[in-house]
Amino acid sequence: MSNQEPDGRSTYRRRKRSQMHAEAEAEVFQDAEIADHPMVVVGRPELVVNEADLVELAQAIRKTGSFAYDTEFIGEETFLPRICLVQVACAGRLALVDPLEVSDLGPIFELVADPEIETLVHDGAQDLEPVRRLLGKEPQGIVDTQVCAGFLDMPWPSSLAKAVERFAAHALSKGHTFTDWDARPLTDRQVRYAADDVRFLPLVWSRMQAMLEANGRLGWALQECEESRRRHLGGFDPEKQMRKISRGSRLKAKSATVLREIVKLRHELAEEQNLPHRVTMSDESVAEVARIQPQDVEGLQRCRHLGRRNTSEFAERIIAAVKRGIDGPPQPFENLQTRDENAEERMRIDAIWSALSLRCLADGIAPNLLTSRANLAQWYINRCDGKSTESLFLPDSWRWEAAGRWLESFLDGKSTLDLRWDDGRLHRADDVEPG
Repeated sequence: MSNQEPDGRSTYRRRKRSQMHAEAEAEVFQDAEIADHPMVVVGRPELVVNEADLVELAQAIRKTGSFAYDTEFIGEETFLPRICLVQVACAGRLALVDPLEVSDLGPIFELVADPEIETLVHDGAQDLEPVRRLLGKEPQGIVDTQVCAGFLDMPWPSSLAKAVERFAAHALSKGHTFTDWDARPLTDRQVRYAADDVRFLPLVWSRMQAMLEANGRLGWALQECEESRRRHLGGFDPEKQMRKISRGSRLKAKSATVLREIVKLRHELAEEQNLPHRVTMSDESVAEVARIQPQDVEGLQRCRHLGRRNTSEFAERIIAAVKRGIDGPPQPFENLQTRDENAEERMRIDAIWSALSLRCLADGIAPNLLTSRANLAQWYINRCDGKSTESLFLPDSWRWEAAGRWLESFLDGKSTLDLRWDDGRLHRADDVEPG
């Protein structure tokens, strides 16, 4: 195990990771006993360290048609997160696949990309990315239990521990959330923690599925799982990074063009050096270069946060990127920010958000899974300004069925919200037309 980045620089995050690893190992606690259940594999998981065993495991999973999938990775030291462990669970099997011993994870990734196989994840966006990148295929048949929990009277997002506690009646151990996953041999606590990330998911999903079918929300939940997967399609998006760096500020077209060129250059340098974006050039540094717009080495030296390597080894490339932005055609940047709400609008938006949230809570749906107050505010202000007459939700979406139709009718004064409190939670009566 190395405590150095590829270019020899020690990392604070690696030291912090190792520190938290040591603290987790030193902590005194007793893992909760695993109750016997046919959908939960009790005991220590298999450790797969060769390709033949991996192929056999994948074949066994394929026969079951459904499996839980997770990965442990280290993402703060390299351009792409480094996978250090793959966890899988299905009927009768619980296994940890060691990528440090098995270089080709294709047999598992092929399962994730197979539409005939149901893949269970919890907050699985980062775990699915290697399948796209290494296989060139899109993950299919994905069921994200974090998404599904949002339709079952749980907050969005809910942790795996909360979902397992609610639907499998088991208290997961804390500890190795941020740990040295590339250390070998893995400790007993690391093995238990990693195995528990998938051990209970088949049972959790079985019970979630039954409840979703009973309340008529299964289709909505699966639709949102699909939409969630699609939101993470695509590769490097400079616009997304620009929004983060600008922090919602309004940028003139020329300033945005320079910022875009610096963001694109940072991506190139990060990939070349196999370093994360933030290590190559911090967001603060990118914003500073875009603001100062240095056109020579002397000007570059005024960027105090840029770092010695960038002001020497990559100086010419940074200056060239600034020049491209200045000399190129202006490219406006849409930062998705609306004008500020005035006091009256803020009160009205708060009122609409409260009504929408209460209706969701009464239906057992997490309000911020449906939308956010920021999205609602943007939609309302655009509507008030005459910039849009569209509904907040697409008519063919689960959001329209769950709340969109009612919201339009409510704002037109044609529907009301009738609530009652019973058994410790909100309940909703059928919408009532005002007399």
